[in-house]
Amino acid sequence: MIPNFLCPTHQKHYQQQPSEAILAWDSWMSLGHKSVLGRNNEKAFRYYGSCMEVAAILMEQNTQIAITAITPLERYQLAGQHLAELCQRNGHEEIARAILAKLNETLTNKRDHLVTGTHPISKEESYEQAPPPASMRLH
Repeated sequence: MIPNFLCPTHQKHYQQQPSEAILAWDSWMSLGHKSVLGRNNEKAFRYYGSCMEVAAILMEQNTQIAITAITPLERYQLAGQHLAELCQRNGHEEIARAILAKLNETLTNKRDHLVTGTHPISKEESYEQAPPPASMRLH
């Protein structure tokens, strides 16, 4: 099970202020990287988890905010990969697997919504067509 990182007040704030959500994501990803380098895994966990939630909020809005270097989906994927890797390296395999499963489900659902005129792809077909990248696999 993946814990919640943002309180309801902050969730609502970032839903109403997407430009601030982007700024928070950028800042927290940087602070997460610095925390990892400083071996403060607890802080990195909170930063990456918050980034994943902010990116999920941005994806739900489905609006074009401003031209940014990366999309909300890419932000979600990056934050989730960093969070899962951090959990896996620190022996929290169950949380890492839950994060990767959530990432896979979200990416599959987004892909299915983007592809028009085709039937939804089953999970079995999805796994056969495109295995997850090495960076998303637990070793």
